[in-house]
Amino acid sequence: MTAVVRQASSESDAEVSALAGLRFRWRHDEGGEAGDLQTFAPAFRAWWRDHAATHLGFLAEVDGEAAGMAWLGVLVRIPGPDRFERTSGMIQSVYVSPDARGRGIGTSLVELAIATARERGLDYLGVHPSERSYPVYERAGFARTSSVLELGLTGPRRPA
Repeated sequence: MTAVVRQASSESDAEVSALAGLRFRWRHDEGGEAGDLQTFAPAFRAWWRDHAATHLGFLAEVDGEAAGMAWLGVLVRIPGPDRFERTSGMIQSVYVSPDARGRGIGTSLVELAIATARERGLDYLGVHPSERSYPVYERAGFARTSSVLELGLTGPRRPA
């Protein structure tokens, strides 16, 4: 097994298709959401092209097949008098296909997202991990905190 993890491009049809397929598999096949891939994939492509400046996609492949993804959402923050340029980020939608789990792919995706955030000079990163993924984020340096409050506006909290 050879795993390759890299930043994907919203301009690459193959990479967009791979990420759309992973997102669909996770939310539809594993999560039970309604929809079909033929409708979702082109809508996903259009969404990412519209949001490529604020949502960076990362793709993991094993032996040339899409095996995982992660996203870095970048938020431009309100300027301050001392530092006018301020940004933060959220690691989002980290997913590894069931047959590729337990091989460090999720960790590699998270590490690449963190490295990219550092390269871009983001002030801080947040994440809403699943219970199963807490150890991945804690090993990467994330700390549990009680200083963040959250208000769900669309009903029960669902995985990102």
